[in-house]
Order: sequence, then C-alpha cells, then structure tokens
Amino acid sequence: MLRIVFCSALILLSANFLLANGDSTHVLSIKEFVEVVKKFHPVAKQSNLLPQQAREELNIARGGWDPLIYSDYNRKNYDGANYYSYFENSIKIPTWYGIEVKAGYDIAYGQKLNSESKVPNDGLGYLGISVPLGKNLFLDKQRAALKQAQIFREASEQQRMLMLNDLLLDALETYYEWSYANNELSLYKNALALSTARFYATKKLAEFGDRPSIDTIEALTQLQSRQFQLNEAQINFIKKSLALHNFLWLENDSPLPFDSMLVPEPLNSEFLLQKIELQKMEELEIRLRQTHPAILTYNFKLKQLDVERRLKIENLKPVLNANYNLLSERFNFQSNSGPIFSNNYKFGFNFYMPLTIMQGRAELKLTRLKIADTRYQLNLKTQELVNKSKSYFNELVILQSQTKLYEQSIDNFKKLLEGEEQRFRNGESSLFLVNVRETKLLESQIKLRELQSKYFKTEAELKWAVGNISQ
Repeated sequence: MLRIVFCSALILLSANFLLANGDSTHVLSIKEFVEVVKKFHPVAKQSNLLPQQAREELNIARGGWDPLIYSDYNRKNYDGANYYSYFENSIKIPTWYGIEVKAGYDIAYGQKLNSESKVPNDGLGYLGISVPLGKNLFLDKQRAALKQAQIFREASEQQRMLMLNDLLLDALETYYEWSYANNELSLYKNALALSTARFYATKKLAEFGDRPSIDTIEALTQLQSRQFQLNEAQINFIKKSLALHNFLWLENDSPLPFDSMLVPEPLNSEFLLQKIELQKMEELEIRLRQTHPAILTYNFKLKQLDVERRLKIENLKPVLNANYNLLSERFNFQSNSGPIFSNNYKFGFNFYMPLTIMQGRAELKLTRLKIADTRYQLNLKTQELVNKSKSYFNELVILQSQTKLYEQSIDNFKKLLEGEEQRFRNGESSLFLVNVRETKLLESQIKLRELQSKYFKTEAELKWAVGNISQ
C-alpha cells in the first residue's frame, strides 16, 4: 500500500515537472490581433483607398465647372498682301443650371477681310450668355456626373466597411480556430505528462510485484496513444499558426516573421460567467436593414441609377438653346445708337431633335431595367442576411446551453475518474478502467474547448451578418 501511495505521488510530481518545463511564450490577445489587422493588413489598407478615390472622382466631376480661357490667332499673308489677321480671346464660365456666361475680345484686320468679320480698329468686346430652354435645362451630363460622384463618395465609406467586415470575419474565425488548436495541444500535453508518469509508476509497481505485468502494457499503450494524439495536435497548431500569420503584417507592408512561440489568450477562463448579452432578433433585423454596408451600398446604387434615369428623360427633349451677346468697343457697353438690348448685340437660337427618339427611349428603358434588377438584388441580399443572422442567433443561443451542459459533464467525469482512481488504489478496479475514465474526461474537455471556439466564431458571424463586426 505504501508503494502504491508512493507511486501515486510520483505520478503527480512527474506530471507537474513535465508541465512546468514549457518554453516561454508570447501572448497575442484578441484585441491586439484585431488592431493589427485593421491597421496593417493589405486589404484593410486597400479599403482605406476607397474614400480617397471617391474624393478624387468628385474633384474630377467638379472640374466640369472650371472656367475656360480660349485664345486663337490666325493670319494669312500671300504674295506680299496681308489677307487677314484674326485674334480671338474669350472666357467661358459654366453655371449649375446649364447656363454659360462668356466674355471675349476679338481683333481682326487685313486687306481681304470678310466684311462680316470686320470689327472696330480697337477690337470688339462682347459679354454674352447661353441658356438651354429644352434639353439640359433641369439636368445635363455634367450635373448628373457630379451628383453621382457625390453619391459615390457616400457609398465608398460603406464599401470600405464591407471590405473590412469580410476581412475581420476571416481573421476572427482564424484566431478562434488557432485558439482551439492551442487549447487542444495544451490538453494533450497534460494528458501525455500524466500518461508518462503513470507508465513509469506502473512499471515500478510491477517490478515490486504490487501490480500485474499486463498493467505495464496497458499504461504503455495509453502513453503511445497520447503521444500520437499530441503529434497530431502539434501539426494542427502549426497549420493554424501559419494561417493566423496571413493576417499579421508590419507597418512597412511586410508580413510578420513566423513566431512559433506566439499563443492566444484564453478565450474565457469562466465562460458562462461572461455571457454575451443577446439582443432580441427583431432589434438585430431592424439594425441590419438600416445600417448593413451591403444594403446601404445597394441603396446608393439605386440613387445613382435614379440620377441616370432623370438624365435619360432629359435626353428625350429637343435641343433648344438661346444665345445672346452684348457687343461693345473697349468693353464700355454703351451705345449712342439706342438701348443695348435694341442695338449692338448678337442673338440666336439653335434647335434640333431626332424624329423617332429611338435611341433615347431605348436608353431610358435600359436604365429602368437596371433599376429593377438592382432592386431584386437588394431584396435577395436583405433576405439572405436576415436569414443568416437568424441562423447565427439561434445557434448562439443553443451553443450557450450546450456549453453549460458540457461544463456539468466535465465535473461528473472528474468525479467518476477520481472514484475509479480510488477504487484502483484499493485494488477494486483496473488500470484499463482508469484509462477509460480519463479518456472520457479528456474528450469532454476537448469538446468544451471546441464549443467555446465555435461560440465565439458564431458570435463573429452574427456581427458580420448584422454588419457591425468592425465596430
């Protein structure tokens, strides 16, 4: 009996010694991991380019209202005669409603100058305006491009959030799988340490004659099984560590070198004491419809298509432009011949339109079809996200109860193992039954870690479905 007590103590001391001789590790918390991904991952940096691109697109559209300065000089000299010299200078200033204000100064002289092109010796200035009275009065291509660029600037932030949402889901799932692999590895290391100590203790007892030799084989078989399981767990942990390092980048856009000593923080040492407060599904669905980046992106696309639709309707109208220019020598715009609106001016209209408007009608119908298609896509995407969020929500609720159930099962398996070990010490049981109880306990502990990892993955998937995982 004293030998059995001695060997039992040897098992505990040997196991503690083996577990205490682990290498130093570096802990990577989930908060630190997410911050690194959001700051340095290439996809995160790509997402940050979208608002910048949208701003430049808006500047390009605004460039359509830049004032335009124009100069043109033409001279013809032939056989010693100056046929003509034309020097035209003008500035055009477009305004929001398609109205164009312009001013200019023309100089023309020569022996063969066309009589219509003659101007006073000091040149002729003009101040004019061009007004669309038909097509382009309410909307033109330039104003439509600006409105769409403004919408794109708002949509770019949602597209950035969408990219970040997908990236963080992949990152968090990888982290939780890595965390589970680390927990599994730790459990198997512990199991191997106990099996190793039990084997040597059983071997010593067999040498003393206190245990049958068959127990030594039983202990060795358990030891070899634990070694095999540990090897597989080590391979799995390395694979998950390499997968995790795909998300770890440095500030200089280079990947973080592989760190074999990197380990995750414990997901939750007291899992059920730190429950996630689950909101009602109706609240999640309302938030999803109002704030999800994918849904908002479709809404912005519909706004852009609505601008395009209005432009196509405008294109069905005939072109009718009125032009009026005040003429004056030296820009004094004063005339001795009468009021400026009755003398010294140039006025005109231009009008045209296709007879069948076939192209315009087809373009308008095509835009309406695009709007209908986008609405179908929006409805489908919304329903998919709502159903996914409901699925993840229900899975999360079930996982909470399953986790509680397995924690209770682990307590029961521990009691059964302790009872079996007591019977073994009393000579009423066998090492085989002790190993069976220990295996059941180990399996339940691994299953609990798997459930915890799955719980956090499902929580991340629920946040992704609602669209706020990056917040």
